[in-house]
Amino acid sequence: MKKLFTFPIALALAAPVMAEGLHIFRCSEDGIPGQTEPMLMGFAISADARYVCGTIQQGGGIFVADCLTGEVKWNADGEDSSELRAVDNRGVGVGFIDEDGVLFSFASGEPSYITAPEGVRYVQGEGISNDGSVMAGSFTMKSFSTVAAFSADGAPWTNLPIPSDEELGCLKAYLNSFSAAKFVSGDGNVILGHLGNFTFPIVWTRNASGEYEADFFPIRYVKGVEEDRYDESKPLYALSGTYTCLSNNGRYAATVGAVADETNTYTRIVPVVYDIQEKSIKIYDAPQVIDQFEAGLFPRSIADDGTFIGTIGETAAEYNFGCFIWKAGEEQAELYTEAFPEFSKMLGEADVLGQNVPTGISADGQHIVGYAYYSKDYDITSEEPAYYVTYLISLDGSGVETSRLTPAEAPGAIYSIDGRSLSGLQKGLNIVRNADGSITKILK
Repeated sequence: MKKLFTFPIALALAAPVMAEGLHIFRCSEDGIPGQTEPMLMGFAISADARYVCGTIQQGGGIFVADCLTGEVKWNADGEDSSELRAVDNRGVGVGFIDEDGVLFSFASGEPSYITAPEGVRYVQGEGISNDGSVMAGSFTMKSFSTVAAFSADGAPWTNLPIPSDEELGCLKAYLNSFSAAKFVSGDGNVILGHLGNFTFPIVWTRNASGEYEADFFPIRYVKGVEEDRYDESKPLYALSGTYTCLSNNGRYAATVGAVADETNTYTRIVPVVYDIQEKSIKIYDAPQVIDQFEAGLFPRSIADDGTFIGTIGETAAEYNFGCFIWKAGEEQAELYTEAFPEFSKMLGEADVLGQNVPTGISADGQHIVGYAYYSKDYDITSEEPAYYVTYLISLDGSGVETSRLTPAEAPGAIYSIDGRSLSGLQKGLNIVRNADGSITKILK
């Protein structure tokens, strides 16, 4: 039986004196029927920072939140494996409910299931373009192998092309028949995924004829055979297809790779960013002050200017050693406690083992989403029960206090002084039309 609900979230508006804003998305006091813990775990943010999507209680349901109205819509039909992996600028999230690919629209509050082609067990949705015209993910076949797939302009889902054996070269020996697509650029022209069981990343770009062409870029940079060991044109010993992310403008694909130390006796894990436009890579191998355990910095999401966020160590909450932001052009990454002091005050120990998982950054790099442990009195060490909530950090200063808004108090729309609809508070005078019809003017 379908369970569809809406409820208010904690949301803050302008506080111009602050360097950053913090919004907290959490369940109402009554929680969610059928869920034992009130967890909202945000996995992605729309390019314009209007919507956030994710999972409920580690897979018990799906949700999309509107950051302007303060409303969350969700569905708890799933058993234990339901997630929305991406959300577009219309508020449509793509993901899966158990073994069925799904689209979940904030506007309608209804899930729609993705039809699996003949011979396919089910479709798993992963990425979506800004307007929803292109989606990507994978087919799970009857044999349980996976195949990278996409749908464009309403056409049925179909396979993405896989490179030939010649194009895979010496790296073919490390691959099996598995593949998947994970991310879609805002315009739908670039798709990022992996070959093998997360063995290597791969990029597909759409040509003038509207067809996607594969760019298996690891072949140009990874030492695949013993003879490559001293080939300086191939600086990497490995390149991960697991810890990947794609910028909304389709230019940057971030992941991690293995490089040799100065003595060439062991390898260490470092971020690697592939410039899809220039067909070049940047290896972030400078020793990092914040990585005191040499666990490696793992990207989770990347903005259009190349700024990326992530975790120190493995990305699962129970394994990471802290969270970081690596701003474009900087030599050193910053811990969240350093980069976002107000955030750290509100959510407690943001850089302590497993307390925080950053998951998404908006296209302009000004809004960051993730999930973290939270307690009602903002003290993670207190006796108050703590649980995961979704947070949204706004670097443009749009609020730092948290408050629970009722639907009547939540903003309905934001406009500029000349009547243009805005996706968020902008510098200058903002006209906010509240849900109850009243008008509020906010100067930033």
